[in-house]
Parts: sequence; structure tokens; C-alpha cells
Amino acid sequence: MAHAILVSEVEKRGLPVEVYSAGVFDFRGEPAIDDTTRTCAMHDTPSPSDVATWVRDLPLDSIARFLVMEKLHAEVLTEGYGIAPERVSLLGEFDPKRRGVEIPDPFGQSSAVYERSYQQLRDCITGYLDSTDDLIGPTQSQNR
Repeated sequence: MAHAILVSEVEKRGLPVEVYSAGVFDFRGEPAIDDTTRTCAMHDTPSPSDVATWVRDLPLDSIARFLVMEKLHAEVLTEGYGIAPERVSLLGEFDPKRRGVEIPDPFGQSSAVYERSYQQLRDCITGYLDSTDDLIGPTQSQNR
């Protein structure tokens, strides 16, 4: 959902940003989660890609900012993939409602949990886009 929301917001703002979405663990080729697709559709947010991508398959050196939902994801990026810590941010750091720096994955939860997660992700992503200067200058890349 974070990827779909970020792509939608970047397009609305006309920002010259390439957005990637990938897991820090290898689930390549797994289908999109129906609850994710359904929740995005309820908000007229184009759904994420049909299958999962692994972060190792991305052009890691060209990505300016990695946005993650959980501290574990940040640790895997920095310790497992050698991404500099200053290039990794927890989306929850940009939450105007201060619900916490980590955003739990709603996988396997109820539709109400997916809805709350969607709203929190949207708030955090708009908070990030409203407050960052990462996007000034030449085209930058980002990762969820």
C-alpha cells in the first residue's frame, strides 16, 4: 500500500521521482495481497504491482531514500545490504499524528486493520513529501 500511495502522491504533485517497491526478504514472484489491492481500490489509489520484488534486484546505489515501515526493515537494509543509515527512514517519523515510528504490517489482519494502515501510511507519506528536501534537484529514486 505504501508504494501505491507514494506513486499516487508523487504523480499528483508532478514530482520527478522514480518510486520502487521491494521487500527486504526474497518473496519474488509472489502475488499481490488481495486485501492490499482491495484497500487501495476503495481509495481510488492504483494498486501495487502484481508480484513481489526483492530489494536485491533494485539499483541500490542510485536510490536516494529508502522508506520503510519497521525498524527490522531498516536494519536489514543497513546491515544486510550495506545501505548507509542516513539513506533509510522509517515512514512513521513523518506521521503528523505521532502514532509511532513503526507501522505494523497488516498482513493477515481484518479489513479494519488494513484501513487504519492505509490511513496511517497516507498521512506519513504526505508528511514526508511535505517536509523533505530529498526531492529537490535531479530526479531521485525512492524505495518503500
